[in-house]
Amino acid sequence: MQYSGLPICLALALLCVTPQAEAGDYSFSGRLNDPANAALVGSGLQAAQFSDEGAIANNVALYTFNVAAGGSVSFTSLGFAGGGIDPYFSLFSGSGNAAGFLGSNYVQAFSSGGDFTFSFILTPGDYTIALGSFANMSIAENNGIGSLGDGFIGLGQPGTLGSGHYQLNVGVPDQPNGAPEPGTLLLLGLAGVVLGVIRYFRSRR
Repeated sequence: MQYSGLPICLALALLCVTPQAEAGDYSFSGRLNDPANAALVGSGLQAAQFSDEGAIANNVALYTFNVAAGGSVSFTSLGFAGGGIDPYFSLFSGSGNAAGFLGSNYVQAFSSGGDFTFSFILTPGDYTIALGSFANMSIAENNGIGSLGDGFIGLGQPGTLGSGHYQLNVGVPDQPNGAPEPGTLLLLGLAGVVLGVIRYFRSRR
């Protein structure tokens, strides 16, 4: 009895289309002056305020993201170049009010200002980003200790708002290659079944 090479080709094809782990990049954008922007809070973490430019300058956009594999995580601001806010960036470890302050663009914000690119070495877990206008830093940073739930100092400057637009891209490391993803395990199992069937019929020839 003759068997074509189709089952073997199928098994190889299943292995070839297995998705590879890729860097989990994030992009966060919006406007501090947009009432429909669900990411916004006021400097005291109350509802965002839009009564005048002073209130808008003290709004902060909060975003949570996940780092699956520890390593260097990059942060790149792009909004200022397009006429948006002069950004003040804060990074917290964890999510919710208990998230602890890790760092900010303080030095860059008070020296050159505008858009920035820098990185932090982060361990796996959840992190929270706060984006506001210069110089609405977190109270945790101002005091040298504390958490996101302490709020922000409320010193955002209306003159740094521009169009109110902000954009931040986050690049996180690739996922670990040591442990196969569930989809990979499924495809490997299917390939094993196909090869087993081939061997069974060949043994009966």
